[in-house]
Amino acid sequence: MKKMWIVLPVLLLVCAGMFMTGCPSETAPVRKVENPDFVLKGGKYQFTFTEPKIEHGKQYEVILTITDCDEDFIGSQLGGKICYKMDLDDDTEDAKILSGWDNPVPGQVSKNIKTYKWTFEAGKKNSDSLPAETDATTPSGGKQFFHFEAQTSDWKPYGPKDNFGIKGGFEVKAKQKVDAWTSEGTVTLGNADGTAGKGTLSSEDSAKIRNMPAGSKIVITVIVTVNATGSGSNEPGWGVGGVGGWNDSDSVQIKIPGDASAGELTFDYEIEVSDIEAVFPTGDISINLWSGATASKLELFKPGA
Repeated sequence: MKKMWIVLPVLLLVCAGMFMTGCPSETAPVRKVENPDFVLKGGKYQFTFTEPKIEHGKQYEVILTITDCDEDFIGSQLGGKICYKMDLDDDTEDAKILSGWDNPVPGQVSKNIKTYKWTFEAGKKNSDSLPAETDATTPSGGKQFFHFEAQTSDWKPYGPKDNFGIKGGFEVKAKQKVDAWTSEGTVTLGNADGTAGKGTLSSEDSAKIRNMPAGSKIVITVIVTVNATGSGSNEPGWGVGGVGGWNDSDSVQIKIPGDASAGELTFDYEIEVSDIEAVFPTGDISINLWSGATASKLELFKPGA
């Protein structure tokens, strides 16, 4: 009888502890920004602009600056396209695509990175299946806008009640064309996991890239098998690699050209050095490749004859 009285209080204490720890704790409310500059409704936003006028074949940059945002917007995947309509208030009028859907650099919202940049060429399809206008020039009276959309971290659309406040804004500007480039040589590529071109560059080669003059670029030669649109993998516009760090958030994506045909393809992919440094400011630069892609060369170029 004595032993039972010793055990019973212990059991009561254990049960009480289980009850206390089993109670759900209150979750902290998600931080929302006060007085946002704009709000994404259902993860979407339409930024209208009059200048520059979009002209077929010319390149443009769309720059989004986020100085603060709702806490639950961090981690979102970003995308957008440049369009026009004759009447923005007419819901029955289809938008005309001037340059198709694409993702910025970087593609995902980070706590630390404030600037996200798209580079568009008027008339290009880019990363989705919808073609741009044959003459991708905004006509007289046309209302230009950047259709901006965010999705969840695993690329699922936000629902109509998922609204996000953003402090910051958009800028659209014509990209200055460089008429001449000077080669600064190549770097030695890796062979990680038996994949040609994959791996972390040497400190010497990484420094060589980082010390390039303003406006410089790298050109990486990629070999990949392209599948037909709708196949679900390695389609035109799909990402097959990244340059910078090893994660999506700190690397610049390598993408199959949007107008690529099915079959084996070798293509040169240009990346601005400033874009790499924006997402991966320090450390040895890595090249990550997937979906069977390999790389045979990485050449450096600076502007000028």
